[in-house]
Amino acid sequence: MPTPKFICQGCGSCCSHIRGRIDESLKEFMEEYAYGRMPLVQLIPVERMSFPLWDWEAKRFMEWQREVKIDAKIAPSRAIYDLDSNKAIVVTYYMDSDDCPFLKNKKCLIYNKKRAYICRLFPFNKGPFLRTDEAAKENMFGSCPAIKDIKENLPENKKEMVKYLSEAFPDSSFLNVVQHDIVTEWVNRITVDLTRSKIVRPAVRYPYDKLLKRIANSEKIDLTEFLVEKGVYSREEMDKLIKGFDDNTDAKERLKDFLA
Repeated sequence: MPTPKFICQGCGSCCSHIRGRIDESLKEFMEEYAYGRMPLVQLIPVERMSFPLWDWEAKRFMEWQREVKIDAKIAPSRAIYDLDSNKAIVVTYYMDSDDCPFLKNKKCLIYNKKRAYICRLFPFNKGPFLRTDEAAKENMFGSCPAIKDIKENLPENKKEMVKYLSEAFPDSSFLNVVQHDIVTEWVNRITVDLTRSKIVRPAVRYPYDKLLKRIANSEKIDLTEFLVEKGVYSREEMDKLIKGFDDNTDAKERLKDFLA
């Protein structure tokens, strides 16, 4: 039987009610650890979370909101607070809105732009965790009505599943979700490396209310800008890295063994 193909129905539901869409297990993890117990600090309650934007994505969205004459209410959502420099290193942003502010009459105002991973990976919620033995079918998808046949025929074997998903999503959404997982891995690794090399002394197990006040009064800098400032990457290296992220270069490489 031929693999069913995903075709966007243009219903706009993926961009509606963007606040609070979070996997229950991730929500529990964040509530226990992300409010001052880890270097990466959640700056807003889980209930207020909306689409996450990596710092370089947020920068673009801030430009595009001016082009389409809206206020997307973009603000930091996660940051590392460096006790030595009194800087808040912003890792992700969010749009403080129930519905995506770039959605108008069920149409995306910036659809032809290089939108964020969270936009381009839908109808996926999360990737298949290709570095583990777990296929993780549960909660992989959102509530998109166009994936019913795809979900019903999803193979159990991981290699077969990856091949199937690659064929089922010719719009590159599967590549995007794999790349998003890789970027998440990169951010986690960079956070650990910055701490181990003592480039950053993150506030960990610091009273959360006091930590929020210190972050509010601190100088803010995006993670990628901070990495260039500290010489971890040159400007050219960082631009190349972000371009590779945008082009799904790592995802294509990681999928080679599965698709061989």
